[in-house]
Amino acid sequence: MQVEFTSASIVLYMLVGLASGLLSSMLGVGAGIIMVPTLTLIALMPQKEAQGISLAVMVPMALMGALRYQLNPDIHLDWRLIAVIAVTALIGVNIGATLVAKLSNKTLQFGFSILLLVAGVRMLLSSLKG
Repeated sequence: MQVEFTSASIVLYMLVGLASGLLSSMLGVGAGIIMVPTLTLIALMPQKEAQGISLAVMVPMALMGALRYQLNPDIHLDWRLIAVIAVTALIGVNIGATLVAKLSNKTLQFGFSILLLVAGVRMLLSSLKG
């Protein structure tokens, strides 16, 4: 899908970027939780394209967020742990990107919505336990 750049769409994409960065850094959530639903439901982008854009945007955003967290003296980032998770995440992303080619946009959208629903309910219940 070729994205059309109009004044309104540029403002929409800027708002998506701003909200994704703000909520990701404040809540520790991946930008995809904000970006993918917005791009599919409001910008009417196919699920696969929205997921790909979200992943591409995540790189510079995550690097900036990690740097800002590292500069905070109250936060300790264990870079050994980060390295272990990053290496295994690279393996997982290769497997996932291969599998996504075999799935329809509808199937991915359904799976993504179930993931958000389950995660949201678990977090809500956990926060109520206090």
